[in-house]
Amino acid sequence: MKIKVGFYIGIAIALIVGGSLLAVKGKDAVSQAESRKQGMLEAEQTTIFYQKSPGSIVEVSVDVGDSVKQGEVLFKVKSAEEGEMDVIAPDDGLINRIVVKSGDQLLQGMPVVILQKNTYYTELYIQESEIDKLEVNQSVDVHFPYLDRLVQVDGVVASIAAAPQFANLRMTRERGQADLSMFLVRISMDSNADLLPGMTAEVRLDEFAD
Repeated sequence: MKIKVGFYIGIAIALIVGGSLLAVKGKDAVSQAESRKQGMLEAEQTTIFYQKSPGSIVEVSVDVGDSVKQGEVLFKVKSAEEGEMDVIAPDDGLINRIVVKSGDQLLQGMPVVILQKNTYYTELYIQESEIDKLEVNQSVDVHFPYLDRLVQVDGVVASIAAAPQFANLRMTRERGQADLSMFLVRISMDSNADLLPGMTAEVRLDEFAD
């Protein structure tokens, strides 16, 4: 009889210990998932506007898809006031779209090119309880978890702002209600041959000290 009682007690202890371990592992998994913030990788783009006196385009020096360097000539424009002028690239990047063609008349302020800069970014929603781990100009590691190889790049916190779509969201709790405050954090990084816009970028908040 004593053997049976001891056997049942042993089973009960094993179940309790096993359940506790599962609970701890479960909490660890939830905590890990909550600390990993993901967003879509986007390419910085800028629109180049014509800023000189009115004239006509006499030469288009680039095509869509061309890589250009800062200061490289994009167009040659002939103006009655200033003669032949160059429209140059303000940054390094890739020609995403050309909105004018040779022979077009240009006025000051007209858009001429959309340039994809050699800079990527991702935007993450961070809870108020975790936002103190980040600050503008802080360096962060950016991971790309769904690639079949390890890819990690250096990023920097470019901006932190309140996320307006969360301003009026409330969570009902047993004891009253609490506002759910979220912040939109933009992480900037240089372009990389391994990366493409649309990939999933991840920042792991558990890599930062509280």
